[in-house]
Amino acid sequence: MFFSTIRAFFSSFMGWNCPICGGAPFDGEDSHFCAECMRSFRFVRNPVCPSCGGELSGILQICPDCLHAGRKFPWRKAAAVFIMDGFVKDVIYRFKYRNQPELARVFGYLAAGACRSAGIHADLIVPVPLHWVRYLQRGFNQSELLSEEIGKNLKIPVRSILRRKKWTGQQAKLNRDARIQNLSGAFAISGSTNCKGWCILLVDDVMTTGSTLAEAARVLLDSGAEEVNILVLARRQRN
Repeated sequence: MFFSTIRAFFSSFMGWNCPICGGAPFDGEDSHFCAECMRSFRFVRNPVCPSCGGELSGILQICPDCLHAGRKFPWRKAAAVFIMDGFVKDVIYRFKYRNQPELARVFGYLAAGACRSAGIHADLIVPVPLHWVRYLQRGFNQSELLSEEIGKNLKIPVRSILRRKKWTGQQAKLNRDARIQNLSGAFAISGSTNCKGWCILLVDDVMTTGSTLAEAARVLLDSGAEEVNILVLARRQRN
């Protein structure tokens, strides 16, 4: 009783409750989503597309988006936590643009679970970098925060070995071909980092066409990485 009273008193300052609605965390862990918010998320369900980690539909062996793209991605495996819909979009928007970086903790917990379920193993976790202008505007890199939490859960080291050397603007406003062209040469390895023989988990928040992740993965592979897998919070797919 005493502990419950103390916990209730400090919860408004410490963020112990659900970061979305303030309800009791679904599993009793501090700052995790409540059961109601968890039910509002549209989680990726098996079977998943081997190309992008999104949901399959009908009898197709890859999802309609990957079929439409007509190209093979450079990574070996992919995993996603959510299908992007209204509620997921709103919560990720809060994370990125409403100054709620604390959401990285529960997102990282859920993403680590998705990684385990997909059977993905890695020597190193690498976040997709922001351009320095975007970083200054936002104050943090959401993929970096997410990677740190995933790393804690999976006991895998995290290193920001990629840098974004080219300003690409808002990719969401471009079609697939324009995205690919816009991202050409956008990433580089930081310093003299040697990726030879590494199995890398590349982490980002949202995957739409996969162009950003494909370019980043290509740079890692060109630098000697033995294998690249990807993990994203949400996969934006056709209905």
